Amino acid sequence: MAISISDYHAHLQDDLKLNREYLKSHGSQKEGRKVFDRDSLEVSQLSKNREILMDRIKHTVVQSVASLSDMRAGILKEVREEKGQYGYLDVVNACGLSYARLYAEIEQRHESEEYYKADGTSLTKEEEIEWLDIQYEQEVEWQKSCARIAAQGQVIQGNIPEMPAKELEELDDSFYQAKDTYMKLHRESRQVGKPLVLQNYMFGSGRMYEMLNRLGNLKERVK
Repeated sequence: MAISISDYHAHLQDDLKLNREYLKSHGSQKEGRKVFDRDSLEVSQLSKNREILMDRIKHTVVQSVASLSDMRAGILKEVREEKGQYGYLDVVNACGLSYARLYAEIEQRHESEEYYKADGTSLTKEEEIEWLDIQYEQEVEWQKSCARIAAQGQVIQGNIPEMPAKELEELDDSFYQAKDTYMKLHRESRQVGKPLVLQNYMFGSGRMYEMLNRLGNLKERVK
């Protein structure tokens, strides 16, 4: 069967149309592939950014003014549940133990990883220890203030003749003796892998604790 020029021209037009459609389709596929690759890259980057963010959050330390007092309160709560009550000797020991436990946490935290402050800047071990020292000083002042206020009330009520100034000064020294003693215990316990637990160390005189426990203020508070 003979093919005319007009038929050839028609076939050529059809071929060109098919080629254009193929190229258009192929171009769309390539564009779609580019979009897919770009989206995949964005998702991958977002996932990576999320991992970085979660790691940064995990390694961010919010320095709380209450971390030491909260730990001390938890220790005294356990003492009260076990013995029914606690006295100033327990308070002094609980403060020393709280300091040593938080110090141990700081040491462990900075052994191999970097940590950050809430503003994103690097947080050093020395800065954390400095903040812990400040917390301990504030805790000691708060405990002394509570005892002083209770003593003033007892003087006003006529239950004691005068302010126990000597005992309050001795109480201050006892808190810092407790801190040093529990830090020594921490170093010894760390070497043998033993946990830090509350002791019944006597810091100061028995007379001091007898006088302070008579103030009665510990019965009204756990914190």
